[in-house]
Amino acid sequence: MQKDIFFSVVIPVYNRVSLLKNTLESVFLQTYKHYEIIVIDDGSNIDLAYYLKPYLYRIRYIKYNKNRGVSYARNVGINNAKYEYIAFLDSDDIWLPNKLSLQASYLTKTGYLVCHTDEYWYKKDRFINPKEKHQRYGGHIFKYILDFCRISPSSAVIHKTVFNKVGLFDETLPICEDYDMWLRIANKFEIGYLPIKTIIKITHTEPQLSLTTPHIEYYRLISLCKILKKYIIPNSLKKHAIIELERKFDIVKNGIKSS
Repeated sequence: MQKDIFFSVVIPVYNRVSLLKNTLESVFLQTYKHYEIIVIDDGSNIDLAYYLKPYLYRIRYIKYNKNRGVSYARNVGINNAKYEYIAFLDSDDIWLPNKLSLQASYLTKTGYLVCHTDEYWYKKDRFINPKEKHQRYGGHIFKYILDFCRISPSSAVIHKTVFNKVGLFDETLPICEDYDMWLRIANKFEIGYLPIKTIIKITHTEPQLSLTTPHIEYYRLISLCKILKKYIIPNSLKKHAIIELERKFDIVKNGIKSS
């Protein structure tokens, strides 16, 4: 008889009180109940624990005093997780009630160690449709995710043993740390894709580091250079990575010239 899958839900947060409450409620409303919740307070400059008092008995709350970034916070969550599957959830996103149930069934059926899903996008008080270029993929997808991040952290579930093979999130990257992680995983693992919308990904309009294409491509370029140098990549995939590296280099170079 197949044993039940248990999830450690890892939620990094920095100052987002009102948004975090909605995020937590979306976990509490899951139809699948085999989970723990770990909230990592990434050095918030407000007393987040005070606002989370009604929830503290239902979560594990970890706080540190210095803001060290989302990668550090996620890594803290991974290292403190007591269950075998890590389910990431950003503090401004929302899960639909059947999210964990669908993924638990899918993982049990397929035997995958990594799984992601489709999603709704919400921006400027309305739902928007992803473009064709944002297509999601499953299987051996390394060459399909070289251009940009095609897996939302809030949709991803990853077995802890995967991190033993590929390492944790790169804490030196201020952005694109998810792009970097998915490439490292896709280089070694087949990734399951469940084409069902299980999350609402909420996009905010406040200034962000990643607003300009040359800027975000700069960090993707750094990541891709590192991966090509540090990891063994089959030649059949390496050629695709080199082509994409050259494309990103041109984008960054031209962006610097025009600035």
